[in-house]
Order: sequence, then structure tokens, then C-alpha cells
Amino acid sequence: MRFFFDMDGVITDFDSMHPDSARFNHPSNELSESERAAKTQFWKDIEKNKNFWHDMPMIAGAEDMISAACQRGEVFILSKTPGAKHFESGQKYVDFVASEKRKWVLKNLRQYFDENHIIICDSDKAALIHPTQNDVLVDDRTENINGWNKSGGRGILFTESLSAKQIIQQISDHK
Repeated sequence: MRFFFDMDGVITDFDSMHPDSARFNHPSNELSESERAAKTQFWKDIEKNKNFWHDMPMIAGAEDMISAACQRGEVFILSKTPGAKHFESGQKYVDFVASEKRKWVLKNLRQYFDENHIIICDSDKAALIHPTQNDVLVDDRTENINGWNKSGGRGILFTESLSAKQIIQQISDHK
């Protein structure tokens, strides 16, 4: 069994880094016109803050989820970078984000992940992995879970209302 964990919103508390903009880590089509304009500014602010990705706190219970998954199989980080269109320096900044995410995992969760188990991508997760029924994705985005399930994997939608204990139970239920 392989378990893939998204970072932003599952392992790291992305929303706490910019609390007034919690919804901006979600698709623009879910936002009003004024919220979309604010989202554009939000990404500019992130780009100016060189420590944004480095300083992100871990979500409570995240390490327990990973530990539970380690007892059931192989674990991976599978995180998507924001699109280059969001940033003034484009792909250069996206590459910086990927590097910072890797550093964060190795700094905070080295006991669970090595370089070979950290996948930072800029494309569809399911298309990259080609999941089977033995591949479980824990992600906070419905579209990622739907794509994963449609491709043959099994997804667990991480929400604020699910406790780490409930996620661990779902992980334990996957055989």
C-alpha cells in the first residue's frame, strides 16, 4: 500500500500564514470578482515573503497521520506548486517553491521521508502517479480526490471537520 499526502492544507497549515485569505488556496471559479482581485494580491504578497514556505507550521495531528500510514505501507509527499501565472517571476518562483517545500519536509519530517519520497509537481497528481487501488491520496482539494479516484486510486478528503484520529482510522481501514 502506498500513501500520498498533500502538503498545503493537509501537512502544513497554509491558511494560517495569511489568515484573512484562507479561501485563496482554492479554485478561482469559487470566488467573487473582488475575491479574485484579492487573490492576485495574495500571491504577490507570498512571492515577496521569502520565508513563507519555510515558516509554514505543521497542522496538528499531521505527524500522527503519517506515522499511522507508515505502519500500513510506503509514504510519500505529493504536493503541487502554484501555477507560474500567479507570480511576477513566473517559473523561477515556482522552482523556488518546489525547493522550499522539499527543504521543509526534510527539516520537519526527515524521519518519514527521504528525497525519493517527496514528489513536488506542477501538474495533475493522478496523471503523474497513475494510481491503483493500493494507492491512497490524502488531500484537501475535492478535484484532486475526484481525479485520483477516477484514475483508480482511493482518496481521503482532508477537511477541518475531520480530526487526525478520524483520518488515521480511514488509513487503518485501507487494506
